[in-house]
Amino acid sequence: MRTVVRRAVWLLLLPLPLMGQYDVAPRPTPKAELFGGYSYIRLEGMDLQGWNFSLAGNVNKNLGIVADASGHYNRDTTTDSLGRTESKLNFHTFLAGPRVTERSLKWLTPYAHALFGMTRVNGEVTFTPAGGAAISTNNDQTGFAMTLGGGLDINVSDSVFYRLLQADYYLIRADKLKHEGLRLSAGILFRFGRKTD
Repeated sequence: MRTVVRRAVWLLLLPLPLMGQYDVAPRPTPKAELFGGYSYIRLEGMDLQGWNFSLAGNVNKNLGIVADASGHYNRDTTTDSLGRTESKLNFHTFLAGPRVTERSLKWLTPYAHALFGMTRVNGEVTFTPAGGAAISTNNDQTGFAMTLGGGLDINVSDSVFYRLLQADYYLIRADKLKHEGLRLSAGILFRFGRKTD
């Protein structure tokens, strides 16, 4: 887990020495920002893949309020002499909180956020014995969720940015136990309107 976190931090910090290559110029502050893209979670030995969307409204040039939704999925099938076991695990997380953004760089926009909310975890296991009927069990849990992290956006045009990487510490309490992991996201960011600071 520590190796994954170190790699994510290095990916976020790698562009910092290059910032001197760019002209420093204030960027206009958008009224709203809409992000959508791919997301990956590494949670206590499990790999889950899915999607991440967020909508941010900016209070001023550095502070915004973010609403974030994500879905992550894992499916595994094993077969042995007794039969076949298929497991499905789904996480749906809804978060909100403050985001701090640095907008003084011309091509790069780093940010950090702290988001809090809830997650719904659904697990299903189906066992099909050799030559028999399938037996299924299903479990739903809803609980607290939190992410702490940040990322780096790269300018594509005045209104379109590429989210190079968003790396978050991911914590959930959905079954009276604490689960910790790492959430990574990347995708496209659209910026709308212009605030007068």
